[in-house]
Amino acid sequence: MKRIFYYFIFLIIPFYTYSENFSLLGKYIPDLYCTFDEVDIGETTITFTFKISDEIKRIKYKKSHNEGLLYLNLSEKLPKEFSEEYYYEKKSIETSNKIMILAGKRMESDDLLLFGTTSGYYKKEPFLIPGHFEWSNKYKDCSSFLIEKNKKYDKENLSKYEVDTPWVEGVKGDGKGEWFIIDNHFVYGYLLIMNGYISYEKPYLYKQNGRVKQIKVTGENSGKSKVLDVLDTPHPQTVDISFLSEPEDIRVEIVEVYKGSKYDDTCIHYCTTFTEEVIPYENSIE
Repeated sequence: MKRIFYYFIFLIIPFYTYSENFSLLGKYIPDLYCTFDEVDIGETTITFTFKISDEIKRIKYKKSHNEGLLYLNLSEKLPKEFSEEYYYEKKSIETSNKIMILAGKRMESDDLLLFGTTSGYYKKEPFLIPGHFEWSNKYKDCSSFLIEKNKKYDKENLSKYEVDTPWVEGVKGDGKGEWFIIDNHFVYGYLLIMNGYISYEKPYLYKQNGRVKQIKVTGENSGKSKVLDVLDTPHPQTVDISFLSEPEDIRVEIVEVYKGSKYDDTCIHYCTTFTEEVIPYENSIE
């Protein structure tokens, strides 16, 4: 009997830890640059309602993972008219039959932080996006950043939610000890983080590059400091910084990393102060 119980524990706990925490089903309001008025994710079908014509488009889909990132694979390509760019200078816009989804659940309000990215959309920004992503911190300084083929992965990238725009430390090795400073004037209980290098067209870059496993968060005025664990997932998650009880700039330092399979560079896609706990859709890329 004991042996059966232990088997049960060993099977159930990993399944719970690495399975989805909540459902993505429901209705969402797209970004202003999207011509859809509403996106309704059902069990097997996504329903798109157009703003202008009130036309309804239903497309079947299946979920899949590519290098740890979640995709909704559609049975057909998105219509070209889904982006406002189609109606202006880019009539030959190319679309895809894949939508990359990143999601987190706000624990107090029970709302989802959800955005979907696909090809053919405005500046590679997500077309499903909640309003809170539109504001973010500024960043005073960082210890280093990577410059590669005239592309800078500087600290300002930490406030961007477009794909392929992480902050990447710029020293040899895995970047332990590298840091950035958040220009902060309010008291927030959490840091909202999207880990790693997130790319729609090159999802393998998430695993190939390093991700943060532990960070040291320090108040620049108070000197209060804690080492906090970060999950290995690209989905939005929070770490608790409620020990910082006064408005002050916040230093975030890399302490430990999840090693990249190909590169030593350690990346953080997004990091800002936030008001409530957020759990990621999936806790691990594995």
